[in-house]
Amino acid sequence: MSDSRHYDEQEIAEILRLATEADEAGPPPAAGTGLTLAQIQEVGGEVGIPASRIERAARSLESVETSPPARFLGAPRSVARIAPLDRPLSDDEWMRLVVILRETFEAKGTVEELGPLRTWYNGNLHVHVEPWEDGHRVRMSTFKGNVTELAILSLVCLAMAVSTALAIYSKKGLDAGLFISGMFGAAGLGLIGSARLGLPAWADRRAAQMEEIAERIPLLLDAQDGDIGAT
Repeated sequence: MSDSRHYDEQEIAEILRLATEADEAGPPPAAGTGLTLAQIQEVGGEVGIPASRIERAARSLESVETSPPARFLGAPRSVARIAPLDRPLSDDEWMRLVVILRETFEAKGTVEELGPLRTWYNGNLHVHVEPWEDGHRVRMSTFKGNVTELAILSLVCLAMAVSTALAIYSKKGLDAGLFISGMFGAAGLGLIGSARLGLPAWADRRAAQMEEIAERIPLLLDAQDGDIGAT
């Protein structure tokens, strides 16, 4: 993370909010064209906020989507976020993060570890803690898997609608063919509609959950550093 980046007033307010979340109050956001990280740390230092806490809060703002989401009929069917870390998680911090993941996503999930790589997953929902560039990161991603099955089933229903209409019309006339094919067609369109309509709310919920986790990670690191400093 570059110290020369200038944060706007909204970002400054968010950084100070995150950095002082465990305190009763924090300093007001500075007005103007923006401040660098060092300047924000200087402002925070005047009221007793550790520079490391401000840096981690600033890092949490850089949680971004790893790539454009996969889409189905224009709606997102995947969600991904990255939370940068300035150091690897300790064993205790990792277990605390797993607890946060279980609480947030309401799932026990499965934990795997391979050297410095740590993973928690539940179905298509994956959270990885891994080395990245000059530090580490928490990479979260999920994919709405049942959309593919619903889309295939709906296409089958629509194909049945066309083939049934042609077959029955050739033998029993127009009315019977349209009625039966209409039933298949309605089923196919209903499946597509149900798959498409639920995606935006699902994506918004998952994105909000991932952002909540990204905001809690700096506090998790601060708690561990505080315990070390107190010993």
